[in-house]
Amino acid sequence: MRQIIFLQSLIIIILVWLVAIYGKDEFHQDLKDETIDVRQSKVVGNKIWMSEESQNSVGIVVKKPELSNFQEQKNFYGTLANINDLIELNKLFKLNRSRLIESQIILAQKKQDLKRMSGLFNSGKKISARQLELTELTFEKAKRELSEIQSELDAIKQKVTSNWNAKISNGLGKSSGLLFEIISKKVDITRFSVLSKPKIDRFFWQVASSGFDDSKKYEARLLGPSGLSLKGETGETWLLKSNFMNLASDSPVVVYAREKNKSFGVLIPEEAIVRFAGELWIYLQNNPNYFERNILLASHSNLNGVFTQQIKPDQSIVVVGAQTLLSEELRHQIKNENED
Repeated sequence: MRQIIFLQSLIIIILVWLVAIYGKDEFHQDLKDETIDVRQSKVVGNKIWMSEESQNSVGIVVKKPELSNFQEQKNFYGTLANINDLIELNKLFKLNRSRLIESQIILAQKKQDLKRMSGLFNSGKKISARQLELTELTFEKAKRELSEIQSELDAIKQKVTSNWNAKISNGLGKSSGLLFEIISKKVDITRFSVLSKPKIDRFFWQVASSGFDDSKKYEARLLGPSGLSLKGETGETWLLKSNFMNLASDSPVVVYAREKNKSFGVLIPEEAIVRFAGELWIYLQNNPNYFERNILLASHSNLNGVFTQQIKPDQSIVVVGAQTLLSEELRHQIKNENED
């Protein structure tokens, strides 16, 4: 038993020794292969020069970027508008409009009465001043009643404009148009909030029920801003019109915005990008031995890389070895600082 343990221990010692000897040599060989001779690269201004031999040894690969296009897409969360108050306000508007027509007829009649009484009084007929005064008072009362009804109509329209918008309030009392479609449940209105509205009309719009990945998307049209804000949301509230979605009032929905026009540029592959000092950078090859580090500004990421209009299609970018170039650039900077 002791002999077996002794042999096992001896074997372990021999294996450790072999790993230490050959592993050490292999480690130093790898380190030697990956290290670039300081004479084979240098920093010149804002560019890094690297010999063709060193480029080949570290596997630098340069390609022209792929042509691409981009359409900005945004998602917002909103709610399906509750139209109960809109229905009631439209009913009240119709009622007051009927009262207004009736009041206009009465006022016209009272005006005729006043004209007739004034004529009789001025011609010396048997019309007393008191009778004429009462006729005048009746006419003034009819004018006030008409004015009050008109004020009520204006107040209803203003309330709808404030809570919804003018495109909807212009349809009050009508049997066609946008408001009629809303009340008849032929279309739905969605409220959603945006923190900023730069060129909001440059998007196509869709609306879908929230909470389901496979929800049907309904094409929508932007109606404009609404004075009534969404509860618990900041920013400006806007209204969208879509086909009837058959959802309950106040249901949560997702609003999809897709830019109408495409932007054309190039696609930078992810492997060509290095991250340094909190920014995205790429290396451009100005000639066979010179590389310049450029920051990527106003870029848009997707699954295939980063879209940008900053880089031209005929420019050559480093797609393999960008991190090596950055390391060499920093190494030279440290060396120069130490020499100073």
